[in-house]
Amino acid sequence: MNSKTEKKNSIKIQESDSPNLSSFKEESSQVIDENIENLCDENLTTLQKIHSILLNCVNLSKKQKLEFCESERYFMKLYLKKLKNKS
Repeated sequence: MNSKTEKKNSIKIQESDSPNLSSFKEESSQVIDENIENLCDENLTTLQKIHSILLNCVNLSKKQKLEFCESERYFMKLYLKKLKNKS
């Protein structure tokens, strides 16, 4: 007996019997994509704000600049992870 093939066939039969399931999957994937885009947008916005602070604030101490650079790096990593997972 080939159980993997049987499972795949039963899944295909179930999906063909329920067209609502496929539309639900499409809608849920769209919602997930939108959520990822929103998260990426939020991370990018935060990243841009941090970068502008670093560029425009001349009265920051070296320690403060280091902290801003570390947070900038953190948000950049988050942003790039979301973009990578999106693809």
